[in-house]
Amino acid sequence: MLDRVRIARRGAVAVALAAVLAAVLTLPGTAAAQGVGAPLVDFSLRDQHGELVTREDLLGRRWLLNVWASWCPPCRAELPLLERAATELADDDVGLLLLNAGERAAVARGFLESEGLDLRTLVDPDARERGLESTEDVLRRLRARGLPTTFFVDADGVVAQAFVGELTPSALAELLETAFAVRWSP
Repeated sequence: MLDRVRIARRGAVAVALAAVLAAVLTLPGTAAAQGVGAPLVDFSLRDQHGELVTREDLLGRRWLLNVWASWCPPCRAELPLLERAATELADDDVGLLLLNAGERAAVARGFLESEGLDLRTLVDPDARERGLESTEDVLRRLRARGLPTTFFVDADGVVAQAFVGELTPSALAELLETAFAVRWSP
């Protein structure tokens, strides 16, 4: 009986430690994700309309690469802010590309359409498409530690900044200025 109590206590402690670790890893702020100052990882994924997108396609323009999922409340909450910022910053040569965390094109496209968002997102490949990596593979290489995560990628394809958590208008404005020297008023 005493052994069962010890095992139960160890299990409870392990669960509590896992919960604390998960909470710490998803706290908002700059993250130890994809190394700031390092080139963005190579990838080859399709968007929700079937068009192939690679890292090389991003070169020559600054990008917000936002990792999200339709089931993630903070992700859903920040998408309209990101869409507005990208629209207003288009003349400053800043684009927005979403990277969906593990959902197929129909799910991601359906969610974006239902919310009235006109955003491009990279999605998991259809099971019929052999040779394309999964978004999970890319996220692993990016070392994305939570959802949402936003990477600020410069025109040379180098990660200038990374932020884990829901972006507020003021945080986004500050990060845009820090990463890209772009002023944006929310």
